[in-house]
Amino acid sequence: MGEMDKDFKMVKSVYGSNFETISNIMHLYGIEKFDLDCTYSKGNFWKGLPDPVHKTDLYPHYDHVIEADSENLPFGDNSMSAIMYDPPFVIVGSGKGHKKNGPGSSIIAKRFEGYGTYEDLKTNYYNTLKELYRITNKGGFVVMKCQDTVSGGKQHFSHVMVMNMAYQLGFYPRDMFVLTSNIRVNAFNGTKWTKQYHARKYHSYFWVFEKVKQKVPYDFIPQGLVEYPDKG
Repeated sequence: MGEMDKDFKMVKSVYGSNFETISNIMHLYGIEKFDLDCTYSKGNFWKGLPDPVHKTDLYPHYDHVIEADSENLPFGDNSMSAIMYDPPFVIVGSGKGHKKNGPGSSIIAKRFEGYGTYEDLKTNYYNTLKELYRITNKGGFVVMKCQDTVSGGKQHFSHVMVMNMAYQLGFYPRDMFVLTSNIRVNAFNGTKWTKQYHARKYHSYFWVFEKVKQKVPYDFIPQGLVEYPDKG
């Protein structure tokens, strides 16, 4: 058995913090600094990491953040090599019994904008990924954070849907990382629920999508099976 290079760093697929996950993605894929965070918010992602060159948000918290919709970004075609996309995953006020004690009253929903319905989420995810494909150069990466969710009593495996969307748009799903949490990331505080139907989510995903020069076939993704709404 050969000796391991003393400078070799093993990158794992599971980490316990945004910092660990993002820094290891950057290390593995040779990203010195992200060109863009299109959902920057307050920039908490980047504590201890290089701040992205460009920062946009629909509702900027700071003057140095550009006000822009992630579906319509003010950048040219093929102009970015590495983009971070961290959209909301919360469905606000949908499902039976959710109006009083559901996602709208959760910690996450109060901190971040949510979606009215899961269809709204799908539309925004698809149109944003389409826009990010436009501005990413060949060989560039889009890193997208997502989380599965339950809405209206139905389980939605969003990380699978996101992979299908990205592949249909032309991205290659290069890698996936799992972020675990010691707290309930979508806890419904103050609920009086006495019965549980789905496991609570204590993890989320970081997809690494690459804009490849030639599309890589994926036999396990049914072609033409899913149609996603487009704003036109």
